[in-house]
Amino acid sequence: MRLSIDHVTGFRYASPVRASYNEARMTPVSTPAQVVWTSRLTITPTAWRTAYTDYWGTAVTCFEVHEPHDRLQIESRALVETRPVDDDWDVQRRVPDSDLGWADLHSTTVLDAMSEYLLTTDRTAPHEELAALAAEFTDRPPRLAALDVCALVHDRMAYEVGATGVTSTAAEAWAGGRGVCQDFSHVTCGALRHLGIPARYVSGYLHPSGPEAVRGDAVEGESHSWVEFWCGSWQTYDPTAMHRVNESYVRIGHGRDYSDVSPLRGTYAGGDSEMFVKVTITALS
Repeated sequence: MRLSIDHVTGFRYASPVRASYNEARMTPVSTPAQVVWTSRLTITPTAWRTAYTDYWGTAVTCFEVHEPHDRLQIESRALVETRPVDDDWDVQRRVPDSDLGWADLHSTTVLDAMSEYLLTTDRTAPHEELAALAAEFTDRPPRLAALDVCALVHDRMAYEVGATGVTSTAAEAWAGGRGVCQDFSHVTCGALRHLGIPARYVSGYLHPSGPEAVRGDAVEGESHSWVEFWCGSWQTYDPTAMHRVNESYVRIGHGRDYSDVSPLRGTYAGGDSEMFVKVTITALS
């Protein structure tokens, strides 16, 4: 699936700000599941900028504006080709022979190698009720336990825009029983890590119509998040939609939680600000 993505975001300021300093993580990354054909980041007003790849493997653009401005806009445009994944292990509940069992996952070797993805952060610490429910899944292989954690989160939480904020924690979202994809991913990561299954938070984009999208139609897309868990190999899954990640997903990066991969963050010298975001996605082929 070939997808054209136009992501426009930034800030409107109540009064001109003197300077701003920012980091943008809005550039898709090439992986075995996707190829980035073109990508471009445009910053208005013109800014001093530099680019690097961070510790987690995400492309980062750092930029500074040193002139008065009442609006800051960042536009990321990319053309990405994604590839379908035909393995229906989740539907068949099939566990490959190469998967690790619980004893191996809890070994010193894995604990050392995967320590960062077993870390419970403030954003991902699970609610006591969820931790207890997830613990009941340890009577099955780790891969299936992880799948059932995703199903538990999907079934017990409702998707509701505005029910939580960007700083809401997994425990708060679970207690409230609702949230957006960021919350579903935080809740799931926390529960998986509590079981000793390494998990990471993934950020990117999602075409809302999925693989059956009408080719050539530009539609309002969305920034999205999902999870990956490790049971000998990394497996991607979307607990919000409760299915495997397919060719309608475009990956930006991953980390321990949202704070490692937030699309735009920074600081400025000035008054109040209002953020704006618009994502447009077109399936080309």
